[in-house]
Amino acid sequence: MLLREKILIVLLAMLCCYGSMEFFVLKNFIAPELEKQERQQAREDLRRCTDAIQTWLTSVQKEISLLSQSGQLHSQIQSPSANSMDSISAKFDLDFMAIYNNNWDQMHCKADQAVFEAIEETLFALKNPVIDKNIPGYSRKALVRHQGHLLFIISAPITRSSLSQTVEGTVVAGQFLTPRRLEAIRDQLQLNFNWDFINPDHIIGQNKDIIRRVNAAEPFDLIPIGKEFLQASGVFYDYQKKPVLVIKTFQDRMISRQSLHVMLMVLCGKIIGGGFSVLLLTWLLQRVFINPVIRLIKHIVNIEHPGKRKNAPLFSRKDEIGTLANEFSQMCQRLQNAQVKLMEKSYLSGITEMSSGILHNVRNALSPITTRIERIKGQFKTVPLENLEKAQFELQHSGLDSERRKDLMRFVDLTFQDVLMNLSDMVTGLDDLSEQVLQIEDMLNIQRTFGREDKPVEFIEPTELLNKALEMVPESVRDDCRISIHSRIKKLPAIPVEPTTFVQILQNLLINAAESLEKEGPLYRKIHISADIETVEERQMLHWQIQDNGGGIPKEKIHQIFERGASSKRKGLTGIGLHWCANTLTAMKGRVWAESQGLHCGALFHILIPMAPEEELLETIQETIE
Repeated sequence: MLLREKILIVLLAMLCCYGSMEFFVLKNFIAPELEKQERQQAREDLRRCTDAIQTWLTSVQKEISLLSQSGQLHSQIQSPSANSMDSISAKFDLDFMAIYNNNWDQMHCKADQAVFEAIEETLFALKNPVIDKNIPGYSRKALVRHQGHLLFIISAPITRSSLSQTVEGTVVAGQFLTPRRLEAIRDQLQLNFNWDFINPDHIIGQNKDIIRRVNAAEPFDLIPIGKEFLQASGVFYDYQKKPVLVIKTFQDRMISRQSLHVMLMVLCGKIIGGGFSVLLLTWLLQRVFINPVIRLIKHIVNIEHPGKRKNAPLFSRKDEIGTLANEFSQMCQRLQNAQVKLMEKSYLSGITEMSSGILHNVRNALSPITTRIERIKGQFKTVPLENLEKAQFELQHSGLDSERRKDLMRFVDLTFQDVLMNLSDMVTGLDDLSEQVLQIEDMLNIQRTFGREDKPVEFIEPTELLNKALEMVPESVRDDCRISIHSRIKKLPAIPVEPTTFVQILQNLLINAAESLEKEGPLYRKIHISADIETVEERQMLHWQIQDNGGGIPKEKIHQIFERGASSKRKGLTGIGLHWCANTLTAMKGRVWAESQGLHCGALFHILIPMAPEEELLETIQETIE
């Protein structure tokens, strides 16, 4: 995934997280808060309505109480005047008013007599009376339901004046709670509320549910009316604590809905604007940051051979990217210089390692030559040259008797026969020496051509390769241990290898096995060699195995013996043989590894070498595909 795509995904993810968070806050915090404000406003409006009605009723009571204490009504007890009662009733907008003395005798009444008599039956009822006649000047205010009408009753004691405390009588006045009066309160408050007059003995419908839900802890009932209004309801009770009036206000919810809608639209606008901002920011990042980084990356990818001159990216920027580009260009230059020096050192190191390998292999090849030379020297030393000189000297004198001459001649003949046999052996040994010297010369020549493309590959049978390797092994090694060869090797077909190089590999492994046997010194020394054809990674390989019962290899060092410098020898060359073998087999598309159960448990070396050249394998694969 490109850096631009990652940045775009991150920005979009941040935008989605922001939008989700805004929506979460809007849904779980702002919307509930708006609903809470709606309910609070509905309660406040309903409270204003109920307080206005209570204030109106309280003001009527207060005015009647002040009137009863002013002395104006006391004169009506002494000498009733219809005109005065009319003016008082009109002034306070009373529907009825009656004046009683302390014996509760009616002194004057301003109302329809039949209507007021019916009202009096309710006021002074034997059961649940509104006014107690046993108490002169009984003071009270109460809501009373009478014949389907709702009355507000006020009773107050009458005194001579405001300074007098003597009760002279009682005034009973009241008003009907009519829709006209409630409409006046509604117009005064500028609030949208309705009312329902209730019969306590027959409550039905919504009012029944409202009265059931309203209590002292929750005096107001709130229910939604569709999605547009929130209804708040309150209840008024009469003197018997029965519901007689339900007040309902309606809170418009459109403002909250519109607010939520506006917030959602604003959120959508933010998301859309954020999307454009993300695209714009991505474009700016592409221009300002990503494109220079891409140029720098292309410059890094185009780095090739250190000797090839490269054009550094040109950045005129003075920011961190420009500094990075310039520093990278300088680093490339330093790296090129370091690579040139490293290649020189690698070349010298390779020459040194190759020379070490050559010396190691030549040393192994010289060991049988030295042994053969010592053997020829020993054969020369066995020739009795001094005795032959003495016999020749005596035979040159004519004074020898025939018997002595005969013995000397016989001695000379036998000695010459022995010398001739030794000479024949020496000639054979010299031929072997010559062949081994030629092999050493082949080693040196093969080292010069080993790294080239024209490798001297030949098809040679494994038996011939093994015999040549055994010829290079010193006679002392072959004489001191039993080397057994599996019979299956003779039946194996020829394999493509560089003969001299592969013979050196086998020779190295055989000599290492022999040296391990010599170091361990087992009672019965043996080396077993076997080979078989196996399929490894869909390619036929010849699997060589060379096993000995020598000193073995520690398990912790089993993977280190093929590294440069790794050796168990105390003197001589150190660890170039197995390291050279591993590198050479890798170049030949093969490999070598070892197995051992540990010290004093012997070792088993494995060699894998291809059964067909690389070119033939490619042709075979191509033919199979076709």
